Amino acid sequence: MRGLAPVAACMALALAAGCSGGSGAGGGELFATHCAGCHPQGGNTVHPEKTLARARREANGIRTVRDVAAYIRNPGPGMPAFGEAMIPPADALKIGEYVVASFP
Repeated sequence: MRGLAPVAACMALALAAGCSGGSGAGGGELFATHCAGCHPQGGNTVHPEKTLARARREANGIRTVRDVAAYIRNPGPGMPAFGEAMIPPADALKIGEYVVASFP
């Protein structure tokens, strides 16, 4: 039975990491993975007028980190929705923090 202790410990750590709802990646890395393809440097390749600049975000009611995180779940035409399976809640907040800090 002693041989199972390390396996159980590893499983417990893996479960705890999964329950945190995040990947461990930073906001910039997550943005690069999920967003930068259509939003290079805060722009917008699909709708050029809909940049990630603060004035544009705020004009659309996206003012806070939480607003950004909510928007990626239900963005509207031209942008795919990113469900919690694709971007866990903690990662969505990291992306929101990155967007708010990086695109004034």
